[in-house]
Amino acid sequence: MKTRHCHSNSRVHTRTRARFIIFIDKNYKDAHTRARLARPSVALCGGGPLIEGPYGATGSLAHAHVLIDFYADKLNYYLMIDDFTIQRIKDAAHIRDVVGDFYELRRRGVEYECLCPFHEDRHLGSFKISPRKNYAKCFACGWQGGSVDFLMEHEHLSFLDAIRWLGKKYSIDCEGVDKFTVKPSAKREVPQLPMLVLPEWMVQMRQTSCENKLVRWLAGRNWDSSQRERLYQALEDYRIGESRYGHTIFWQIDEKQQVRTGKMMLYKDDGHRNKEVKHNFDWVHSALYRDYRSGYSADKTDMKQCLFGMHLLDKYRVPNVDQEVCIVESEKTALIMAIAYGNNAKQVWMACGGAENLSREKLKPIIEQGRAIHLYPDRDAIETWQRKAEQLRYKRLKVDTTLVTKYWKPEDGEKADIADVVVRLTDSNPRHMVAGDAMTKLKKRLDLIEVI
Repeated sequence: MKTRHCHSNSRVHTRTRARFIIFIDKNYKDAHTRARLARPSVALCGGGPLIEGPYGATGSLAHAHVLIDFYADKLNYYLMIDDFTIQRIKDAAHIRDVVGDFYELRRRGVEYECLCPFHEDRHLGSFKISPRKNYAKCFACGWQGGSVDFLMEHEHLSFLDAIRWLGKKYSIDCEGVDKFTVKPSAKREVPQLPMLVLPEWMVQMRQTSCENKLVRWLAGRNWDSSQRERLYQALEDYRIGESRYGHTIFWQIDEKQQVRTGKMMLYKDDGHRNKEVKHNFDWVHSALYRDYRSGYSADKTDMKQCLFGMHLLDKYRVPNVDQEVCIVESEKTALIMAIAYGNNAKQVWMACGGAENLSREKLKPIIEQGRAIHLYPDRDAIETWQRKAEQLRYKRLKVDTTLVTKYWKPEDGEKADIADVVVRLTDSNPRHMVAGDAMTKLKKRLDLIEVI
């Protein structure tokens, strides 16, 4: 193969086998390209690296020349994708959808999990996908990246081929996309593991005491006599526990009375979360998995959450009475509302554990019984739960925002929930009667005599 030394102003004459020549100037950042039909081969002028070659090193020639033989119809395929199109494709790509083409995903709260594609992973938990951040990370092998990074690593594609793969998937036209075929491999399914069920004795051994900070704070509220009786009944109903380090345990027990896990949180004397301590939050199943002496392993069982208070679904139900299920975000809020309003034949209080944790899967036992569901979102999650209510498409589901809108005050905080309003009214006047049509409807719905 012959090579020619030529400057940036020289012309490449049309021949039967013209070359694809790139001129790289040491003094300029741009590269001039010209191409004609050629066979696929590569040659370096003068040998050696582009700039470190004999011409660049000696300075006897202003340009280092790279001679590349290539097919003319491949030029645009490799070079002509503009930055705007690349950014558009990257913005349209969702890491959850891309990984989901190859692996079965399982939702865990606001994130998704699957077996890690980049090491021998046999159980869920290490490879996390965050739709909000549009990012994935494996906490075992350390791999992390977005949709393009995943395709380059998993499918062994170049950057531009990964862009074309995504362009094909999301129907965004770019150079060479027609020549690229999206062929996801067969999905790697997650092995089906038995659901984790904890023994009943674990709940019994971890029953809370009067020394628990949250219990002491609840006991110090200005409840009336009937509410004070319901305080101890609620602690018993919800099986509130306490860890050896002082965490309040909110057990998650399903409608079949199976103990699935427990959420452990530290509280201050004022009833607020103690987030200043390093280990202020944990899960019972996580603590068991970390301790090899427990005999529990994430390789053998799969933890599935349920609504806090789900085990009370049928406890107070009586025939021919339409009992409503009232759902809030926080477990502490459900506990306070059960004290203030009571769990009885008309209503039962449950918690989903967070604004994003409300799902049809967790509501399935309630929906199957055809129960009426009333959602009471926090003040900062009203729009989120209204949107979720539309997505759930359950006719007997309603969102109630009366307490956190009409009866809210600035001292309750912008993230206040209905318990904050109730506690404020309770501490200020235990016999306070809330007037108005909206509260009259709320009284009727919850079978209230007094609204605290």
